[in-house]
Amino acid sequence: MPDYSEYIGKTVLVGISVYSHDKELLDRYQYFGEIISIDKCICIKTDEGEIKTLPPDVSSLTKAEKGIYTLKSNGKQIENPDFVTSWSITKPRHEK
Repeated sequence: MPDYSEYIGKTVLVGISVYSHDKELLDRYQYFGEIISIDKCICIKTDEGEIKTLPPDVSSLTKAEKGIYTLKSNGKQIENPDFVTSWSITKPRHEK
């Protein structure tokens, strides 16, 4: 198993876009938190104490540029996160 210890305890800003099966943007949201573990998923404890998960692809984590990042949804700010990552989710076509 790979050693992911360099990621544990680091902060990450996550952006997620949700699309319909025909590529219409349905939702877009962001959150940030501390990476608490990486195994079958990347586990992040948000600033509100909620545990969220991402696929275990550490190559999606990009070193963040220094600065203050503001979440568009609620105006919360995070200063100098260690990493940023963004994901797109496409919902499947509903079968009848």
